[in-house]
Amino acid sequence: MRRPLFLPLLFLMAGIYFGSFLNIVGSGFTIFSIFIIISIILCITIYKIMPKGSLVIILTLVFLIGFLNIQRHQFSANQENNITNYLNSGRQTLEGVVVDNPDIYPDKTILIVRMVRLKQDAAYHSVSGNIRLVIPADLNFRYGDYIRFSASLKKIVSFHNPGGFDYERYLNMKNIFASAYIYNKSQIILLRKDKANHLRSKLEDYRLYLQELLNQFSSSPQKEVIEAMTLGNKRGISTELRDSFNKTGTSHLLAISGLHIGMVFMTGFFLFSFLLKRSEFLLLKYNVVKLAAAGSFFFVLIYASIAGMGITVMRATLMALVFLIAFLWGRQRDIYNSLALAGIVILILYPAALFDISFQLSFCAVFSIIYIVPRLNQISFSFIDSWPLFIRIIIKKIYLLIIVCIAASVGTMPLIVFYFGRISAITVIANLFAVILLGTISLALSMGFIFAAIFSSTISGVFIKTASFFVKISLDIIDKLASLPWSSFAISKPGLLEISIFYVFIFILIQIFDEHFKKDKSVSLTRKPVILKSLAVLCLLFFIGNGFYLFTKERFSTNLRLTAIDVGQGSATLIRFPKGGNMLIDGGGITSGSFDIGKMVIAPFLHSQRISTIHTVVLTHPHPDHLQGLLYITDNFNVKEVWSTGQRANDELYLQWEKIISDKKIKTKIINAQSPPMEINGVSFNVLWPPDRPSYDATIFNYKKVNDDSLVFKINYGQISFLLPADISSDIERVLIDSEHNLVSDVLFVPHHGSHHSSSNDFIKATSCRYAIVSSGKNNIFRHPHKYVLKRFQDSQVKIYRTDESGAITMSTNGTNLYIDTFKKNR
Repeated sequence: MRRPLFLPLLFLMAGIYFGSFLNIVGSGFTIFSIFIIISIILCITIYKIMPKGSLVIILTLVFLIGFLNIQRHQFSANQENNITNYLNSGRQTLEGVVVDNPDIYPDKTILIVRMVRLKQDAAYHSVSGNIRLVIPADLNFRYGDYIRFSASLKKIVSFHNPGGFDYERYLNMKNIFASAYIYNKSQIILLRKDKANHLRSKLEDYRLYLQELLNQFSSSPQKEVIEAMTLGNKRGISTELRDSFNKTGTSHLLAISGLHIGMVFMTGFFLFSFLLKRSEFLLLKYNVVKLAAAGSFFFVLIYASIAGMGITVMRATLMALVFLIAFLWGRQRDIYNSLALAGIVILILYPAALFDISFQLSFCAVFSIIYIVPRLNQISFSFIDSWPLFIRIIIKKIYLLIIVCIAASVGTMPLIVFYFGRISAITVIANLFAVILLGTISLALSMGFIFAAIFSSTISGVFIKTASFFVKISLDIIDKLASLPWSSFAISKPGLLEISIFYVFIFILIQIFDEHFKKDKSVSLTRKPVILKSLAVLCLLFFIGNGFYLFTKERFSTNLRLTAIDVGQGSATLIRFPKGGNMLIDGGGITSGSFDIGKMVIAPFLHSQRISTIHTVVLTHPHPDHLQGLLYITDNFNVKEVWSTGQRANDELYLQWEKIISDKKIKTKIINAQSPPMEINGVSFNVLWPPDRPSYDATIFNYKKVNDDSLVFKINYGQISFLLPADISSDIERVLIDSEHNLVSDVLFVPHHGSHHSSSNDFIKATSCRYAIVSSGKNNIFRHPHKYVLKRFQDSQVKIYRTDESGAITMSTNGTNLYIDTFKKNR
């Protein structure tokens, strides 16, 4: 077997995947794990005697390692003293150690705290597990602090939608099982310092010193970019700058990954090579290349330590170590086995990495580079043979950089589209500049600043200023490229079959290219190149047929579908019309905070539904819990038209939304009860409220009035009808009841998330609804839906569906029958 490590890697990945869904942890978990490891060692020992039988046993045991390894967090959670046993027990006094670098935001700071003990019934109890503690931004705690605080422990809550990210599962895999909030400094105190790893505490001191130097010698946004590339802190980078990097496909440069580790390794390698070659004794006695390679790993370790030793940094460092060992052992040519070994080591140490986007992108990028680049690099440049040597070298280096960028882009493209629903049209051009200016020159100068800071802040400042100069040039180029209207475009999320066929198609194309340019024609993948070309044609036919199917699928649909998206304490509803077309009513949002509902919740849901174009976006009223998520959607999806009451708001959020609409030249339409009935593909829309365009701006002082001027829709399709009253109160409900409007509906979207100020008995009776949909957040501070509101619906024999309990709720009708599905039930 030429590459024996790829099979164990595949079986390990399969074990992790299935183990993440099937939990069988118990008291024998640790003993069973040790037994598996011992069995693998024995099988390797007798492999030469029984090769086939041993291989089957080894692969089975590797599968079991992955299967059990991913369940370590579940094993911890089942322990008697785990913090999960004290959730929702009211305010408690707790103690623990800050075990990670604080995540600092403008409005808050997030600490990861390893719990030590808590006070209950006048006695302290030892506890285990980590929690996510949110504290005010003006409080200053750091790694190693032993703290005491008073808080209520809550279960970590996810948003439950198709295509959504399971945040609870993600944190549980990192041994984080609860969250808590501190609202003022009286609820938390520092008891002792330096109660965690002493060496890391010293590194944190040095990191703070480096951050001070950056603040002193650089300015925004250059200092934030340098900080991201050296200290691993991206929090200070503005949303606008992040978007520019995303649109140009260069965002990987902001996250410390294999590229950064590789660049640091090469910098150290060239430095050590230069120094070692100065000694004739060393040149004669030792392999200087191997010495330089081993010495350069010292640079990598320092860089990884300064970068905070996060999981992504550790993964990249481990991968570099594996490749270094293979090189020192003389196995550098077997690069595929080295990559497989790196994957095995990483997944054994960090099994949750399999589900991490950065790991998947890094692995695919490296594999694509080592597979594609050597084959594309076979092209001879005979037409420049007569040119000067230095020009030929420059041209070949530029060509090599281009094909590396192309290989990495091709290898990661399906995953980028799968996760983000966008693709950059200028990623190769942008990376040619960015990798040289940011990933090479600026990063090397930043390494100089890190080492120089040990001896002199003045010399370190020179490195920072020089690095800032090149960062500024690269940022200007990235901004210019990102501003191009065609720099990136939305694309529907591919399925696993489409991704697999894409990779097969690329493999076939590279093989055809390799067959054409291969110098030794006797060594061939197949004696019949026509087979490769036939397979390529089949792949193309698949993509054409698949594209035609997706294009016509919605256009032949006869169903109307409404989905109440789980956006927590807010509202967002997607409507998909018969024969194609869609509408997004509101976008949810959080009143305060940096969490973007549009980007993190609604966009993944839309991607999962293969929606890249939204024909109509509707804002019922300009409150943050309905508006915030629309900003990202309007800016990153192909939105055709925006409907609203025309009411403005005196806040930054609304002004940003207006700017996005203006910049993208999106058509707007003001609607109210005076608007004539509208019809979209056989679905009729009637606007019942407000009677006219509100003549005032929304502020924090007229909150109820703004709610009462929300858009109220009545939707009819055949014999089935829906009423969407947004956030109106019982006062407006009474006005609607007294009007001549027909309020009778099969489905009522419960007003104002189930507030006790809405859903009066008379309104419920007037609608005669069979089903009630409540959009609210789990354990929200408003206690929506109110228990009295729920009782009113129950007394009226109305079946209630709640997004906080069922996740996304989808209603589908052909105009005669009505079907309702919930996400959590179908998982």
